[in-house]
Amino acid sequence: MKITFKSIYSSIIYILILLGCYFLIKNIPSFTPPILFVIEYSPYVIFGLGIILCIRFNQGRVFLIILLLILFDLILRYYSELSITVQTYSQILYPLMCLLIPLNIVIISHFKERGIFSLWGKIRILFILIELFVIYKIVISNHPTIHKLLNYQFVKLPIEKAFMNQTALLIYLITLLFFIIKAYVKKNAFEVRLAGVMISIFAALFFINDQLSFSIFLSAAGFMLIVGIIQDSYSMAYLDELTGIPSRRALRENLMKLGNRYVIAMIDIDFFKKFNDKYGHDVGDDVLKLVASQLIKVTGGGKAFRYGGEEFTILFPGKTIEDVIPHLENLREQVSKTGYTYTRKPSKSQTSKSKRGNTTSQLFVTISIGVCEKNSKFKDPQEVIKGADKALYRAKKKGRNCVSK
Repeated sequence: MKITFKSIYSSIIYILILLGCYFLIKNIPSFTPPILFVIEYSPYVIFGLGIILCIRFNQGRVFLIILLLILFDLILRYYSELSITVQTYSQILYPLMCLLIPLNIVIISHFKERGIFSLWGKIRILFILIELFVIYKIVISNHPTIHKLLNYQFVKLPIEKAFMNQTALLIYLITLLFFIIKAYVKKNAFEVRLAGVMISIFAALFFINDQLSFSIFLSAAGFMLIVGIIQDSYSMAYLDELTGIPSRRALRENLMKLGNRYVIAMIDIDFFKKFNDKYGHDVGDDVLKLVASQLIKVTGGGKAFRYGGEEFTILFPGKTIEDVIPHLENLREQVSKTGYTYTRKPSKSQTSKSKRGNTTSQLFVTISIGVCEKNSKFKDPQEVIKGADKALYRAKKKGRNCVSK
């Protein structure tokens, strides 16, 4: 649910950015010349900031998209300096750009993150540069066949002459639906972000003959990518990569915000090392995710964090031990009832003797919980954590799968 909320929250941000673009365009007549100058060249400032952030946080895919948009913008803006006539621009260059921008973004979205200046990163940058060189050669050739292909009409649409060829319209629609569906299925903020970027670029190309409106929507696409970089860097810093719940760094910051009354619970998965050795690290990682998915549902005002390894922490601000024990008992019971579906693949010898395929079984784990509250004996968060650790040790001595204070 929290990942879904994150995607919805991201969608709201991008919708607000698009609404901001509409507000700016409506108020263009009231702006002074210096403000209009800033608006016209704002994409380069925003893209430049995006590139700096991409290099700082090693965001290879976003870097490629920004690089792509910068180069395409420069070509569309300064095509006359490249010895391209107005007729060639309208009949070949612009329709070709409308086709290739969404296709390139879809391809880049499928890349694995390999960094910017790695071998793979350099190859991808080189591919974009080669692509632009090929585009330039195609445009300069001005072949009638290319013109016919780019401006092919499936149906008669009056909007076509003033805006974009039908093939590009279809590609944009398919691309937008692709990112929306992928965002819904994968619950991934990156796809939500790209859907917003596609809408911004589409609007920018719609206003291609209005330089200020074009710059506003192109800047919006860059701003969305920058917001995404900030969101991703926050996730890397404060969320555990494996389980998706807040990490130990986030725990340290939350400990500093605690008042005079709070409870800290330390949780450990029982016999996790034996479980890991028996079923393998991949299954062990899945079990950690499974347990984490239950811990974030803890009631009583608790907030779960991954402490390290198979250990987790839950903070209960403003609570006493008597307040939180029932909620921790319910949590312990819920974890013990939640099964992990394990698929066992037969070995080669078993496969040769039997025609049976993979077999599935339900695996269950339990947790032990130690809990401690702030009092005259445990005066600060670190002492309370130590007290919870000792209580966790007592829970293990009692036979595990229990809560101890």
